[in-house]
Amino acid sequence: MMKAEEYRVESKEVAGQQIKITTYRIGDLYHCHVANADPGATIARAEAATREDAERAAIAKATERLRVTK
Repeated sequence: MMKAEEYRVESKEVAGQQIKITTYRIGDLYHCHVANADPGATIARAEAATREDAERAAIAKATERLRVTK
């Protein structure tokens, strides 16, 4: 069974909102989950071959979604 490796969590402000970015690798793919810091609702997810690409894609989706909801 595969398990998450290279697990990392960080906080950042995007479009005026505090978000939590969780990134990890399972097998050959990096997964990124962006959630609202409080209450923790999922805003966006992405996966890619590199950590940077997964984070970039998820943050871009989150930024667009947060701009629309303002």
